Amino acid sequence: MAAELVEVTGMVLAASPVKEYDKRIELLTRERGRISAFVTGARKINSKVSACAIPFTFGTYYLYEGRSSYNVQSAHIQKFFSEIADDFDILCYASYFAELARYFTRENVEAPQELLLLYVACSALTKGQVSLPLVRTIYEMRMMQIQGEALELFQCLDCGKKDDLKVYFSRGGFLCRECAARLISSGRGKGYTLSGDAVYALQFILTTSLSKLFSFRVSDAVEKELADFMKHYLEHYIHHTFQSLVFL
Repeated sequence: MAAELVEVTGMVLAASPVKEYDKRIELLTRERGRISAFVTGARKINSKVSACAIPFTFGTYYLYEGRSSYNVQSAHIQKFFSEIADDFDILCYASYFAELARYFTRENVEAPQELLLLYVACSALTKGQVSLPLVRTIYEMRMMQIQGEALELFQCLDCGKKDDLKVYFSRGGFLCRECAARLISSGRGKGYTLSGDAVYALQFILTTSLSKLFSFRVSDAVEKELADFMKHYLEHYIHHTFQSLVFL
């Protein structure tokens, strides 16, 4: 009985050589999450499937399913992010985004939101309208939201107050200044203060549509503040070393 052809929409996260002419790719797909697939003949000159194995290529892939991996039969490529490979800085950020997506996704678990977020983030990297560090902050924040680790950013976790807020990591969101001071003085935790502009930026990141997500800018001071905030935030929730961060 012939193997059934599987159709998925996805983006190549990574590719590595196999044997003399083949490649193995990691593919983030909407329908089946993160999967491994072999592209036979991808390294041959004038191969019809070579484009299928280029990192950050997005399209519809037609696969045959094996016992532990898939084999690419063909693909309809919808987007080449060729600018990524042409710019070292952009490549470093894109590689980190792919590694973060790889960390959070699993095989046979649908990943439509992770795939779409990665796609729009790569688009933002190549357009150059938003600084690379800000694109990173936005991507990280929305990825954490997708994973169910978003912070409560709109009211105090204790009293419900909606202004004069202060981030408190171990509680999963903001405390107002009064509640935070009371908690800190009791020795039950440490707060992390953000400016009003930084708070507004984070609220925008969590609530705006993906089509408008990478459409705003902030001052250099706020950009640094957001980057520092995300560093503390991710260190609290993610106990993993991302290899691609060495280059950022």
